[in-house]
Amino acid sequence: MKDAYERRALLLHLGDVLEAVNRLMICSGDKQGKQTVHEAVAAHDSLKGVPLLMHVSPSMATRDFVEHATAAFLSWPRELLELELDREQLARTVQQALFADNAQGWQDYVVRLREAVAWFGADLKPIETSQRPGEVVTRADTEQPDPLARDADTGRPDSGDIERDNGDQSQASRESVENGGRLYPSWPWKSGV
Repeated sequence: MKDAYERRALLLHLGDVLEAVNRLMICSGDKQGKQTVHEAVAAHDSLKGVPLLMHVSPSMATRDFVEHATAAFLSWPRELLELELDREQLARTVQQALFADNAQGWQDYVVRLREAVAWFGADLKPIETSQRPGEVVTRADTEQPDPLARDADTGRPDSGDIERDNGDQSQASRESVENGGRLYPSWPWKSGV
């Protein structure tokens, strides 16, 4: 049951990050994105209550923040729905994308997020300086088929036939989903489930 609440906390955090990106884009009058995040926060009271914006590097431009935040949290919705959570991967993508050159900001961010999710960032090794913020490699990047791939014979989009990859398990899985069985365990915070 604790896992479900931790996933919920991470999902709520993802929502906060999306809100921070949106507010920053609205408040930043700099169309080229050269204004730093800290300058934007100083100029707009509505941004001052967003802790993530204060944890990023003081030299990070607003445009860079938007790009790096997107890269950092892109895989979270998919990862949070996995049966087994890859805790290190969730933290690693954020660390690499937003805090590669900002160890203190990373530590401050982790301390704050651990108030809701005690394991977040635990035992995560420091980033190697050769790893650049834009070079985030996720587990999904190495496992997922290219969504634009085309079947060589038909020219139609390749569906990434799961049944072919899973063999006999696919029929049983399909039946359990089609017959009304729950794909994911019930969420404990929903009433009446």
